[in-house]
Amino acid sequence: ARKVVDLWADRTAALGARDDVRYVLVFENRGADVGATISHPHGQIYAYDHVPERQEQRVPWRPDPDPGERLVAERDGWAAWVPYAPMFPISIELAPRRHLVDLPAMGDTDRAALAGLLVDVLGRLDRLWGRPLPYMLWLNQHPDGWFNVEIVSPWRQPGVMRFIAAAEVASTEYFNEVVPEDLAATLRDL
Repeated sequence: ARKVVDLWADRTAALGARDDVRYVLVFENRGADVGATISHPHGQIYAYDHVPERQEQRVPWRPDPDPGERLVAERDGWAAWVPYAPMFPISIELAPRRHLVDLPAMGDTDRAALAGLLVDVLGRLDRLWGRPLPYMLWLNQHPDGWFNVEIVSPWRQPGVMRFIAAAEVASTEYFNEVVPEDLAATLRDL
C-alpha cells in the first residue's frame, strides 16, 4: 500500500508540473456495481486542464474536528470517519489532522499513515458483510484545499444497490437510510 501511495504522489507531482494540467485526480474502483469491468481494485489517474467543479466546491472543506460516534479509526495523525448525512449508504472520509494540500506535500510519516489507514478501512469494509465490497475511492487534492480521501459504496445491504431517485437528483438532497453513527460503530467493531 505504501508503494501505491508513493506512486500516486510521484504521478501527481509529474502531471501537476505540466503547464497544461490544473488538477490531478487519483481514483480507484472495485466491482461491477460501480461500473468496473474487472473485479479487483484498480486505479487510474486523470490529469485535467481545469479544476473539476466538485473539487473546486470542496476547497473550503475541512476534516471533522470531532466526529464523535462517527469515528471509524485513527492512525498517526490521520482519521477516518463516516460523514454526517452522506449521499451513499457506505461513505468514509480519511484526512490528516494537520493541513496538507496534496500527496507531494506529504513526508514519509504521512504517506505511511495514509497507506496504513487505507488498508485498515478497506479491510473493515470487506468484513462488513463478509465479502469484497464494491467501492469507489478518490483523492481530493487542491492547492487551496485540505487533502482528503473519500470511499463510497452503493450497497445498502449485501448485494443490494441503493439507487438515487429523481427527487434526490433534482434537489441535490439525498435520502440515506443508513445512520452514520451505526455504520461507524459497526466498522469500529470490525
